[in-house]
Amino acid sequence: MKKFNETKRRLIVNALAMSALALGMQGALAQQTPGVTDKEIRLGTWMPLTGPIAVYGVPLRAGIESYLKMINDRGGIKGRKFSLIVEDNAYNAQRTVSAARKLVTRDDVFAIAVPFGTAQSAAAFDYLFGEAKIPMINAYGGAHDWYSPVKENLFGVQALYESQARTLGRWAVKDGHKNIVVVHSTGASWENVANGVPPGVKSAAPDMKPELFVTKFGSTDYGPIALELIKKKPDALILILAQGELIAASKELRQQGYKGTIYSYSPAVINSTIEVGGPSVEGLKSASYIVPVNTDSPAVKEYRDALAKYAPSEKPDYVSMMAFGQTKILVEAISRIDGPLTRQALVKSMESIRSYDTGIYPPVTYGPDRHLGGTIIQRVVVQGGKWVSVGGPIESEKDW
Repeated sequence: MKKFNETKRRLIVNALAMSALALGMQGALAQQTPGVTDKEIRLGTWMPLTGPIAVYGVPLRAGIESYLKMINDRGGIKGRKFSLIVEDNAYNAQRTVSAARKLVTRDDVFAIAVPFGTAQSAAAFDYLFGEAKIPMINAYGGAHDWYSPVKENLFGVQALYESQARTLGRWAVKDGHKNIVVVHSTGASWENVANGVPPGVKSAAPDMKPELFVTKFGSTDYGPIALELIKKKPDALILILAQGELIAASKELRQQGYKGTIYSYSPAVINSTIEVGGPSVEGLKSASYIVPVNTDSPAVKEYRDALAKYAPSEKPDYVSMMAFGQTKILVEAISRIDGPLTRQALVKSMESIRSYDTGIYPPVTYGPDRHLGGTIIQRVVVQGGKWVSVGGPIESEKDW
């Protein structure tokens, strides 16, 4: 009897062990790596849905979600559908760090996809790359120190703001301007961009030196500022400001009779700049990452159709189309992974991309020593209430 009980006990223990092993194997199949199951790829992001530049958050989200939903409706990637968890960072560094921690520790996302903000996203780098070891792919924003030296889990596609500023300086000189003033908000990220203008001016006119003029970030009364700027008699102003401040400054300058040319950088290229700025932004010159949203090409038509289907309240816009293209690159990298979908595999796949043409961005190339996929911009100008291309694409990190 004692021998029988011992045998029975062993059978029960073995059965429990096999059950635990089976459950473990099922769990391994269900959750291959954080944010990946046999049916889902979970991504996370942050953007300003409230705060001083919330105007970017809604179209950015629409662009990301439209592409992912389109891919889901086509069957997903290798049988898996995408889900996206969006956090509102309100363009605030502290909230961005909190969002990053939540997305990694609570939401267990596979990667951070197309987040918004340069200084804001950078505030989360220590946690994301030092502790969590999670990829951040194609942020809206960026700076030279993001990519030099290369950070293992950080990839981008947008020509850097500093390089855009250099192009603006050179453009203003080539347009014939002699007295250039660069207006920028307080804060290191704005100052870094503005400091890119003088080298561009010098590259075209070695003896010229533009003046830098600082304004407080969040300024609402640009009347006195416009008056002070006009007294300097500039024939060109390069405004490195948030969109709301760019519009406020442009309105005051025009109302006070300023006739010179106004330049800005890529954040200005959004529908609402024209809608809110009206006649005051007519003639505004800027740098854009992408082709115009009304381009008659298969890729841009695909974007417009997807936006109409999945975000019908949104009109075609540069920000949503940029996000659509940025997400397209990420999904392409995921689709190229041969084997388990791991974060390390995603990094290697991103590094394998060469001359990939989204039809929205110029062809992008990454590599082990190149995590910034694109440096080309398109000059644009507001004409007749629309953004219109000026000339052909320009390599922003070289003279042209």
